[in-house]
Amino acid sequence: MTTTHTEEDTNAVYKGLFQHNVRKTYGLLRKPNIDINIYLKENNIPIGAILCDTFNFCMYIDVMWIEESYRGKGLGKALINQAEKIAKDNGCVFSHTCTFSYQSPEFYKACGYTVFVELDNYPNGIVQYFLKKML
Repeated sequence: MTTTHTEEDTNAVYKGLFQHNVRKTYGLLRKPNIDINIYLKENNIPIGAILCDTFNFCMYIDVMWIEESYRGKGLGKALINQAEKIAKDNGCVFSHTCTFSYQSPEFYKACGYTVFVELDNYPNGIVQYFLKKML
């Protein structure tokens, strides 16, 4: 065992795991095989975005961010609605994500997401929420 590694070592591990998962899901892991990345820009500068992966006919919201001065104007909800529409149009049946208590669990709940797991072992009362929504 070693902690010494190269970028090629890391890539080999990711590739091996991905190939295993594709085999075990009979290719379903690759469905619908699109990334959904939608950006909000002002003067060609990002002020928000939603970055999603799709696999097993689901959409995973990996990153969701709105510049603080633009929050509360419906932009986040518009991003989620557009991403969900693209996902549904491509066969996804549900969406899921995770967020921390200091981030945006109430925002996701307001968008129709329900909490299915809470991980509350972090220090300082921080809770991680795992949420899902049928599309």
